[in-house]
Amino acid sequence: MRAQAIAWFVLIAAFVLGLPVLLGWGAGLLIGLVLLAAALATASAWMVRRLSSAASARPFAAIWMRALLGWTLVIGVLVATPFYWLMVVTETRPAVVPQVSLTNGTKRVVFQGMQHIGSEHFYQAVVYDLEKALSEGYVSWYEGVQTPTPESQAFFEKLSHELVGGTDLSGTYKSIGEVCGMKFQLDYFALLEADKAEHPGRHLVADVDALELKAEYERLMREDPVFAKAHAKDFQPKPATNDNAVMLMAVEWLKHGSASQKTLGGVTCRGLFSLNQPAGNAAPGRMEPVILDFRNRALAQRIMQTPDDKIFITYGAAHLPGLVAELRKLDPKWAVGSVKWLRTIEAPEHIEGQLRGLDK
Repeated sequence: MRAQAIAWFVLIAAFVLGLPVLLGWGAGLLIGLVLLAAALATASAWMVRRLSSAASARPFAAIWMRALLGWTLVIGVLVATPFYWLMVVTETRPAVVPQVSLTNGTKRVVFQGMQHIGSEHFYQAVVYDLEKALSEGYVSWYEGVQTPTPESQAFFEKLSHELVGGTDLSGTYKSIGEVCGMKFQLDYFALLEADKAEHPGRHLVADVDALELKAEYERLMREDPVFAKAHAKDFQPKPATNDNAVMLMAVEWLKHGSASQKTLGGVTCRGLFSLNQPAGNAAPGRMEPVILDFRNRALAQRIMQTPDDKIFITYGAAHLPGLVAELRKLDPKWAVGSVKWLRTIEAPEHIEGQLRGLDK
């Protein structure tokens, strides 16, 4: 009896703690939860009466009501727990990216790992460090596949659709950032536009042309049988169950959701990003020989060929290991100096104060 009482108390307390999540998603979730609990309670009550002689003497309705309450509590706790866990994960296992200083004795490179969407504090810190570097004589290099011609634009749109399920990469990242309660990186790099206009020579988009990506893709399809087999169905319509398509549908749904649904969506999104974005630990993707390895080689060659000897590079964090490896192939003297880690994801701050005397 004591064990049962403790179990009921714990279940009820956990369910009450989970109510903000259950209510936040709307009445539909609660209704569905109760209907599922009712179905399970019916099966449970029938089985208990079949297996227990003592229970068979009791009214079915009494057993069913007790089972309904129990299943409602259990399912409610199971539904709410992942959201609280994701909140904890965001704080205890934060996603971080490195800022690494590299030198070969002649050139000095500061590589700032980037993430396309992240917290406001992260982008503020990056822009501050970049402006400081510019004041110290560095030039700034940026990531961004270039599309100067209609042909290159057309291929990049095809590639974007293959990667994220849409042709507008920036718009996709911005939409995901809004839903996640985070920011899109280009919104903050716009702060440097005045310096770019005044000093265009110290700002360079150092990425490849989309047609170079196309040429590398076609070369791999001709020369690498493993790559060709893995990409035999590229650029074809994807089924509705495609992960990117599901993600984009969820983003669109949340954009029109209630305030509480957007809050819970942000919690979920930030937690999942924190789990899946550890720098350098992501599983290799099918397109990495093109979008990662090829661009790393091109960036390393550009660094070695440029007359600039102090370069601040803002690139996706996943490029760092490959870039260092490619630089060392060209010059074994390249060595890692200082390393600083920046947190990319955190819950948005809600700071509200009160100004007194302004109504007079």
